Amino acid sequence: MLLRRSSRRTRRYHAGSVPRGPELRAAQGEPEAPIPASEEGGASLRSRGFMRYLSTLLSVVFVLGCVPYSDNPLTAPTKEQIDASVLGTWFWKDENESGYVHIGLDEESKLLRLIMLDFDRDGDLEASEFSGHTSSLEGNTYLNLKWVRPKQDEITGYMFVKYIASSDSLGLALMDSKVAEKAIKNGLLKGQVKKGNWSSSIHIEEGQKELQEFFAWKDKELFPEMKHLPRLELPNHRSEQTP
Repeated sequence: MLLRRSSRRTRRYHAGSVPRGPELRAAQGEPEAPIPASEEGGASLRSRGFMRYLSTLLSVVFVLGCVPYSDNPLTAPTKEQIDASVLGTWFWKDENESGYVHIGLDEESKLLRLIMLDFDRDGDLEASEFSGHTSSLEGNTYLNLKWVRPKQDEITGYMFVKYIASSDSLGLALMDSKVAEKAIKNGLLKGQVKKGNWSSSIHIEEGQKELQEFFAWKDKELFPEMKHLPRLELPNHRSEQTP
């Protein structure tokens, strides 16, 4: 698991917050300065690229580098048919961990059900779950996701992830919090930015129509980087028949 439960490697932030200083540089993949011996017990999480960043984002309630959250989805859950191209199992693997993103339909709600499993080299297994739906705007496609578990009470809104799905990969782009924060401060997007000592919480309160217009206008700035997860294809083992 990327974010340990012990304090040895973890510095926790409220979900929906944006880290600053060394934590922000770590989330963006920039090298960190050596950690003094006096700070080893509370060392901040080291980011190992986009997939570790994504895993941290989706796997725990208190995360490093969380994206903004919105009161409203981009489209109503029942307005569009769920995009079947996102359904399946997608995975990543690096020297420290492996992970799987399972996306399917919930039998009762008929909405998306996203379950993420994160297995690290120490043998720790963590799971997180989201519900949501897909939206298409101006030729772009997005996931509207809400937390299911681990349960947390501070965020009840949606977070947005841009995606491009193909037969063999799923491209994911996280929302750039700095663009949303700047737009709120400049009056281009309705919302609140609450600054703390280490982070600022970004809460989007814009109406759905205005939110759609903002995304159509700022899509490339909001989602500047996309990384791709390969689809997991299980081998097709045919049962051997005894002559």
